[in-house]
Amino acid sequence: MTASTQDKSRFTRNTLAAIRELDIAIANHINWLRQIHAALITDTPCPDNDLRTDAHHRCEFGRWYYGEGMAQHQGESEYTAIEQVHRDMHVAARLLLTHRVSGAPINITEYEQFMDMAFQFKQDVRVYQYLLINQVCTVDHLTGAWNRHAMVMKLTEESERTQRSGQPCALCMMDIDFFKQVNDQHGHQVGDEVLQAFTSIINNALRKYDSLFRYGGEEFLMLLPETSLDNAAVLLNRIRETLAATPITSVNGTVVHLTASFGVAQLAGHEAVEDALEHADHALLAAKANGRNKVCVWEVPTH
Repeated sequence: MTASTQDKSRFTRNTLAAIRELDIAIANHINWLRQIHAALITDTPCPDNDLRTDAHHRCEFGRWYYGEGMAQHQGESEYTAIEQVHRDMHVAARLLLTHRVSGAPINITEYEQFMDMAFQFKQDVRVYQYLLINQVCTVDHLTGAWNRHAMVMKLTEESERTQRSGQPCALCMMDIDFFKQVNDQHGHQVGDEVLQAFTSIINNALRKYDSLFRYGGEEFLMLLPETSLDNAAVLLNRIRETLAATPITSVNGTVVHLTASFGVAQLAGHEAVEDALEHADHALLAAKANGRNKVCVWEVPTH
């Protein structure tokens, strides 16, 4: 979660830069492997840097990893995992090159271990790159909620699962009441902080298998698997009351009181996802029309 729109942009820039750096790392890795093999099987001199104990710091990837990369991504488990295999790969390369310099024969087991590490490094870099791409493509970087791209995929998956299992699933559209007044009276910086705090309150109330998406602006969508409409209404009213009772204080000390309106419908496996979204939206409009700060349920007509 970012602290401001500026931080959101910085996060996106840094993530995209890291994706590019990882692309460069793969290209440099392939060139480095060519150089290592040339040194092992020809009279090409062994690169001095690769004979040093800190070779993993001196290669082009190492300079990025321990510099800008470490500054931006330190503490992320996937990022940290790359370090060990990268270090081990350079240790294995140094061992082979030392044999080459001394004239000793190359041990096939040591060579195979080196190649295994080289392939593992490339794979780990690609996996981490994919995770970064996934962050850019599926997460709303202001609030930390899933974005609409992720929402479409998740709703489709859940609709298919509901159709197979027959279990109920609730879909809720919610909108912060009079949010435009927050931006108009206090500015967009406070508005961004309110959206972040709102998201945090919602996430704290959800179960681990529920999902929260930013639908657009101050409008959000919740996906509540294995939840009937009655149970969803109980949960949403609890969230509604928590929001109304929780003042939000911005960094500059501005205190904002929020309420929200909720419209809930069933995500039924036999109908299109678009229909369920429309039903939830109609229920949300009914909640607003009835004075806001309410939960309205779209009841399936019975004949």
